[in-house]
Amino acid sequence: MRPLSVVMVSAGFWPAVGGAERQALELSAALAARGHRVTVLTRRVGGLASRETYRGVDIRRLPVWGRGAFDASFFLLGAFAWLLGHWIEWDAVHAHLAGSPALTAALAGRLLGRPALVKLGGGRGIGELAISSRTALGRAKLRALGALRPRFLAVVPDLAEEGREFLGSADIEVLPNGVDDARYRPVGEGRRRALRETFGWEQDAVVFLYTGRFSPEKRLPWFLRSWLGASGENSIAVLVGDGPERAALQAAADASFGRIRLMASRDDLEGAYAAADAFFLPSTSEGLSNALLEAMSSGLAPLASRVGGTAETVEDGVTGLLFGRDDEEGLKRAARRLATEKGLAARLGAAARARVEEHYALARVVDRIETLYRGGA
Repeated sequence: MRPLSVVMVSAGFWPAVGGAERQALELSAALAARGHRVTVLTRRVGGLASRETYRGVDIRRLPVWGRGAFDASFFLLGAFAWLLGHWIEWDAVHAHLAGSPALTAALAGRLLGRPALVKLGGGRGIGELAISSRTALGRAKLRALGALRPRFLAVVPDLAEEGREFLGSADIEVLPNGVDDARYRPVGEGRRRALRETFGWEQDAVVFLYTGRFSPEKRLPWFLRSWLGASGENSIAVLVGDGPERAALQAAADASFGRIRLMASRDDLEGAYAAADAFFLPSTSEGLSNALLEAMSSGLAPLASRVGGTAETVEDGVTGLLFGRDDEEGLKRAARRLATEKGLAARLGAAARARVEEHYALARVVDRIETLYRGGA
């Protein structure tokens, strides 16, 4: 089959930190590696270049102005103008999250008779659908999006159900996020020890890792307060990323006598995953976390709240340990088990890796996406 030319429309993209941005990048790079031409339309912020190529993906950052609705409107109009002005250059358009970019992609696809995909993201009750439903303008946007009828994708059934509440009778396919299981994989003991030395992590410590946004819905300060008293002196928590709660987390780290450590955002996360023992994700709500899949693919044992897509992905006691969303005692028991039960983290991590290989390998997801881009059922 001939290579495709695909346009990704996303309000945020690399080097922005976040689950939607990371998944859009990984999907785009995987498609480019298969010989497809991938162009990303995103907002130009923070003095970034208006155009650059990264991992084979052509990134075009469109100018925006103002904040809130003004910013969104400028990006919507700019992306729509680009899609129409370059109509001969693309075969399919794919919007990430059901915000204004989704309306742009759906309308351009309908006008030009091209496949348009819209990925529903975020956790139930906190994602784009729920946010849009709270205002009259947002509800109008959702009605228009439902009427345009692009191909909707949800990463877990929970989000598909929410989508049907807001988008009417729209057909929504459940297609999970994918993870590059060749890139994110367990390593041998020698490599693991070398990585720990590079990061400055003690060789005999039980390392609990978090990667991603430091944002309120992740409830990282809440988790760390309970974890500190339950996991034992031989455990450390490492958080890699950035976000609005960085100052609060830095204060917690400063008062932890070295047991909590922060690292800046980085692209080469596979080393951090490979050197750790467990991965924690105490969110109040989740769709399907890319970081969770990367950690599982790397052979880490998840320690996570039983919410949204996390509860559907992690089998408690088999591929990880789950606790109720507000269950501090359950959190403490699970953290203590991972820190003290010999071989538990390794056993759960091996099962997590096997589950990723079977259900979440990126190659499987890209195969399906390619079919949809070609207009297949």
